[in-house]
Amino acid sequence: MKEQGGNLFKTDAITLRSYNYGENDRIVTLFSDELGMVQAIAKGARKIKSRLMGATLPFCEGNYLLYKGRSLCTITQFEFKRAYKNISDNMSNLLCAEYMAELTLKTGSEYYDRRLYRLLQEGLGCLENGCCGPELLEWAFALRVMDINGVLPNLDCCTRCGEDIKGAAWFSAAAGGVLCGACRGAYADSFAIGRATLSACSYIMRHSFEDLGIINLSKDTEREINGIVRSCVSYYISQDIKTADLLNVQVLKKNRGNEGKE
Repeated sequence: MKEQGGNLFKTDAITLRSYNYGENDRIVTLFSDELGMVQAIAKGARKIKSRLMGATLPFCEGNYLLYKGRSLCTITQFEFKRAYKNISDNMSNLLCAEYMAELTLKTGSEYYDRRLYRLLQEGLGCLENGCCGPELLEWAFALRVMDINGVLPNLDCCTRCGEDIKGAAWFSAAAGGVLCGACRGAYADSFAIGRATLSACSYIMRHSFEDLGIINLSKDTEREINGIVRSCVSYYISQDIKTADLLNVQVLKKNRGNEGKE
């Protein structure tokens, strides 16, 4: 971020949300590289020849010159850097991008962490380039957001007693991770998971988004990872992630479709 003097600031940012305001204006939620969440107005952005129209497009990345007012910033200049065109052309990609935006809004609105900005950049870039499937990216992104927030679930040993899990394994968001058979009864939200699910989650956390494209998961493993991520996001981040329900329906439809082919 560069201070231009007075209340003028220049910063890189990604547009997360935008809506019409008045006759010709738009109000946008920007996630800035150095300022965190910023509410800004783009005056005249809805006019056909407006130079600020691109500054209000969803998931557009650019350099913004902002004038800081009492309640809103005003976008005075915009320099385009990147638009993720392939996202809007595919419904699964669009849902994934919306999910990442919602998680970013929920966590980035409470405090600012530059790692979250970099993570969103990487996630959108992966969607744009088709590095891995959107479902896998959703889970990987959510796990990394939890890691940044200090609530990454424990998947190494029993979260309650600390013993190595040699037999069947269970997972509980309330417990904060994996449980052994003797401890699972203490948590009503626990559910069974396979060893392959533990291995897959470990791989997802240890590798970059670009490396996830080589993973081939069974429908049971996908369902279990989906359960781990959804329960943890709901428990630790927010129960009000609107895109999560739509994504969950997609995973269920996909698994039903795979069952029909078997």
